Amino acid sequence: MKYQKKQEMKKKILAMIAMLMACIMVLSLIAPFTIFAAPVTTNAKAAIVSNGDESAVDDTIGSLKTFGKEQFDVELQAGFDGNYIVKKTMPVRGVITNHGNAFHGEVQIKAYTRTVNRDKEYAIYYQKLDLEQGASKAIDMAATMGSIHKYLEISLVDEKGNKVYQDYLFLTAKDPKTIVIGVLSESTQDLKYLSNLHLAQIIEDNQATQENYQTELNKKYDYPVYLNESTFPSNIEILNSFSVFVVDDFDFSALTQEQRQALHQWVLGGGTIVVGTGAAAQKTLKGLDFLANIQVKGTTTAAEVMGVTGEIPLAQLSGEGLADLWGSDGIKYLSVLEAGKGHVILSHFSLSQAPMAGQDTTLEMLTVALRQVASEAFAVNLYDEGYYDSLRYIATDFPPFEMNSILFIFGAIGVYIVIVGPILYFILKKRDRREKGWIFVPAFSLVFMGLVFLLAQSSTYKSGMIHTVSVVEMQKGSHIAKADTGMAIKYASKGSVTFSSDEKIPISINMDENYYRESLSNNEKCAYRILCGNTTEVTFSDSESWGTQYFGTQSSVDLGGNVESTVKMKDGKYVGEIINHTNIDFYRVVLMLDGNFHAFESLKAGDTLKVDLKKADLEKENENLYGGFNDEAIRKQVTNGEITRKEAYMWYMEHDLRERYYNYQQNTSLIPVTFYGYSQKSILSGEKKLNGKQVLEDSLTMYKQDFPLELSKQEQFEIGLKGTIDSNAKFNENYDEFGSTLYPYEESDFYITYALPEGVKVNQMELQGTARDYVSLPEVLTIFNRKTKEWDEVNLGEKLAVENYIDDSNMVEIMMHCLKEKETVLPKLWMQGGGLFAGN
Repeated sequence: MKYQKKQEMKKKILAMIAMLMACIMVLSLIAPFTIFAAPVTTNAKAAIVSNGDESAVDDTIGSLKTFGKEQFDVELQAGFDGNYIVKKTMPVRGVITNHGNAFHGEVQIKAYTRTVNRDKEYAIYYQKLDLEQGASKAIDMAATMGSIHKYLEISLVDEKGNKVYQDYLFLTAKDPKTIVIGVLSESTQDLKYLSNLHLAQIIEDNQATQENYQTELNKKYDYPVYLNESTFPSNIEILNSFSVFVVDDFDFSALTQEQRQALHQWVLGGGTIVVGTGAAAQKTLKGLDFLANIQVKGTTTAAEVMGVTGEIPLAQLSGEGLADLWGSDGIKYLSVLEAGKGHVILSHFSLSQAPMAGQDTTLEMLTVALRQVASEAFAVNLYDEGYYDSLRYIATDFPPFEMNSILFIFGAIGVYIVIVGPILYFILKKRDRREKGWIFVPAFSLVFMGLVFLLAQSSTYKSGMIHTVSVVEMQKGSHIAKADTGMAIKYASKGSVTFSSDEKIPISINMDENYYRESLSNNEKCAYRILCGNTTEVTFSDSESWGTQYFGTQSSVDLGGNVESTVKMKDGKYVGEIINHTNIDFYRVVLMLDGNFHAFESLKAGDTLKVDLKKADLEKENENLYGGFNDEAIRKQVTNGEITRKEAYMWYMEHDLRERYYNYQQNTSLIPVTFYGYSQKSILSGEKKLNGKQVLEDSLTMYKQDFPLELSKQEQFEIGLKGTIDSNAKFNENYDEFGSTLYPYEESDFYITYALPEGVKVNQMELQGTARDYVSLPEVLTIFNRKTKEWDEVNLGEKLAVENYIDDSNMVEIMMHCLKEKETVLPKLWMQGGGLFAGN
């Protein structure tokens, strides 16, 4: 009896062990996401300040404590002449001298970034510092303040985490919309008059509210900053704080290579520089690679320029791409050169020498020229919600998991169930050893649990993942291109996550859309630690297990060449070649041809892609920006094994990138043609790690270049023009894959004008539009006859007599009657013709 009870008890214990092991084995299916989720303690290379990440603070000036000045002399300057631009990066420079014992640790800058749940978040920017007794070291750092705050906290923290020095740099915050004008010259005093250069333009809708716009910030949006070779930024993030640079009487070769490269990158990304020349043209123009093709042919002397009299030296400049901007009687005063998405305005006279220096005429010429060339850089929208990071959405959408290891684990579970179920039962029953099952079941559970654990350990997802997405905007004739990159990271463990790279990467961190003045909370929290140096380290505090962290960056890329296009329109087709002169192998190429998309196979470096596509076939493909993706068809392809889950994912990511970086063509004299090339090679080539470990890395880079076709130079073309609506009635204009629609809030007549391109002959034209669900055709559609001066009724798709409807201004006007709240097709004007300058 005792023996039987003992056996029963043993069976129950073994059964419980077997069930426990089975549960553990099942739970190990999600081992890559759970077994590493427990908090871990890591030894940081440089300890965070010992008072913790979160504490109560009192930021009143009287409560600020300073110490350590008896040992250290810290002579630092931050911002721009004691000011900083909210949400923009500022320099922090100076010298630290140690009068005491040797110091090994960090210099730290505490900068407040944003408020979350009423708590203040801050970032610690740090630079590693080793100072022997009596030694001094130069400090060159960059920091971003996302809030209105009175000061930066500067501290020295030793390698044990003890804060041995603390002081404050007091600053004045300026509005994020401030137009910062950088002035670079050896004759700074002669350019002080540029303080009266007013470039900011408040958007007209906001003009009436400007007087009532209450803010603690300086209401003057133009802010000049005077620089020299030592204070000129070498960091692209700091350069992005500037709207324009004015340079005169300065030798660019005095800048470091790093400064010149950063400036080149800034211009390629859309920046504008004004360069004064005159008699000092040779001096000012040398040193910049992107001005190397500008030739100085000598100087002439003018007695008068725009009402300013005297002996005025004018540099005679020439070079490919140099266009006239301002002149009189054949004499050039200002010229402009496109460089990537940016511009260089060359003043043929000196801005710092009499008689042009200090003149209101000079200020007016600069103001008009800059607003003409780069008006968007100086627009101030008082209610603008700020910059939206288009790459964040795509980068944080990680690739799908590889199913092999997961399926293998499921297979192991299935084998386990079969073995410990019917197979083991029948074997033991046949041998009349069923009581041994309570031994074999736990044994098999232990074996299979170990197998699953080993599979989880060997999984590529066991530590973390890095997902990098970049967009490189290439420009005609340049092998240097600007790259925008978004990087998302996930790590298995909860706690601090440090991303590191042996490559120097300028970090742009997340901030609130709206900065705060004063937080009602007394708590603050360290959200980031960012290394300032020749390598990269950024630490995200309090990250959840497998939580997503993100940062953005900008860089310049040497492509080794450019992409060339000979594509043109002929006989209703796009024909020509795409030639890859770069060092990039594109695994896929997509061409956008007048709003329609077509995908090609790979295009390797040095190869040529043949293009021969009928316009009608392109439109039937419907591979356009909005409607070119059939989700159901892609899912079916994955299900049928025609494409993998990863391939489907890549198609979606490519489509999202095209959609977010699509350039809407406003110029009716051009046919938009855009090249999109895709590569899975990361722009950031350095070795990347999370918490010191190499992890799974995935990247996608889209290379983009526009090749617009001038209609006036095409032998034949077919295009559809979008009209401009004129009506006193309220309405919305909407877009979808089929075209434009108009939604009127009241019944009314709507006048639509089509501006025809210059330099073309139109042979045929008609109004086109497609009715669809919830979208109707116009109730009445008429077109103005310039001969009879009357409105002729017309139908969509009807051929129009060209000579009757195009006026002397190259305009076509239609009128359509629309009913209240009835969405209506907005016709496009289809034209077929040829350019008057074809072959030139």
